[in-house]
Amino acid sequence: MNEREERARTDRLLQEAMRARLSRRAVLRGAGMGVAGVSLASLLAACGGGEPEPETPADIFAGEPGPTVNFANWPLYIDQTKDKDGNVYHPSLRLFEKKYGITVNYEAIIQSNEEFFAKIRPQLQAGDPTGWDIIVITNGRQFNLLKQNGWVYKLDPTKRPNFEENATPFARDPDYDPGNEVSMPWQGGFTGLWYNSEKTNGPVTKLDDLANPDKVGKNSVGMLKSDMPDFVMIQLGIDPATSGPEEWKEAAKWLMMQRESGTVRQYYDQGYIDDVTAGNLSAGMAWSGDIVYYKLWAGYPQLEFVLPEAGSLLWQDNMMIPVGAENPVGALMVMDWYYQPKIAAMVTEWVLYLSPCKGVREQILKDAEQALEDGYKGYANKLYQTAEAEIAFPSDETLAKAKFGTNIMTDEQAEEWDAIFLPISQQ
Repeated sequence: MNEREERARTDRLLQEAMRARLSRRAVLRGAGMGVAGVSLASLLAACGGGEPEPETPADIFAGEPGPTVNFANWPLYIDQTKDKDGNVYHPSLRLFEKKYGITVNYEAIIQSNEEFFAKIRPQLQAGDPTGWDIIVITNGRQFNLLKQNGWVYKLDPTKRPNFEENATPFARDPDYDPGNEVSMPWQGGFTGLWYNSEKTNGPVTKLDDLANPDKVGKNSVGMLKSDMPDFVMIQLGIDPATSGPEEWKEAAKWLMMQRESGTVRQYYDQGYIDDVTAGNLSAGMAWSGDIVYYKLWAGYPQLEFVLPEAGSLLWQDNMMIPVGAENPVGALMVMDWYYQPKIAAMVTEWVLYLSPCKGVREQILKDAEQALEDGYKGYANKLYQTAEAEIAFPSDETLAKAKFGTNIMTDEQAEEWDAIFLPISQQ
């Protein structure tokens, strides 16, 4: 089997996983109602029992783009560097701006799906602009609410030629948004374990290590609030897709045991990486690209990322255009821009997450060869390591073990989930 056939098979496996109708960064960032404080029923009721007749995608995306695109995303999620004056910028966006003359105001302000959704919900309910042209939302409860309520625009397939040509199978037609009616994936990834080899008593390879003070120390473990219920269930041999309250309670029992062990320093939304790099944590849960980026690219060789033998949590983040966006035409242009292998590779080389664009690994290898030819041996070596990173270009075996999280679809499920899990992280 040649490389192209192997990558096609990998895409098919990931697509099959996506069709499990589940979710990510926990989507339990999407599952719980605690932060957003709003139920499915109340949000649907706010629409007045029905949706107004929407404009067609052809209407919305007709005409010329505006001069500015406002883009809200998660931290550490795009390529970046500094100019000669020390100002941080994003090379992939600068190329877009240079080609089209459109300014992109990019802000890494999304800390969790619930928190961000709660901020924009009042504007959406009132029919007012949110101030954003592109938002990045994990597949799951918040995504479902945006789509069900008609709070995001349906996209015009004729205005995204790069996507239509280069989207991987799992990105092209996800079960949560057939035909990519309202979304285009930004990146995907895994939730797994990480540890600092200088601070732990041996490798951290399994869930119980995070509750063992002799292995990781006291007050030294970071847990991801949104992902931990599903991640724990997977480690306990429970498939979140088929889980119910009894399985949830089993996961909560382990989490309470861990909390009582004294190993947990904090339950995080996003800021865990600051404590990782500051040396305040010895181990914990992590999103795949974060730890490996700091290990390979940022000079933290002591950091290790582990995909547990029992399996990992899989998730996908998606670009969407909220209703009332001032520049939907320009927004869709930006979204489609990232479905060119050369541009998509710029992002992958920095974030090391799963790219939804075909040809990225091949482009990274080309970049490595060019860097080697130009005499940048160290840089070339990092690019080669990126191209071979299991978490960025996973094997069939890794994908087969990955599972998506529980997809909460009713108020009753959300209330029971919150009652079981929220008290654990509210120290």
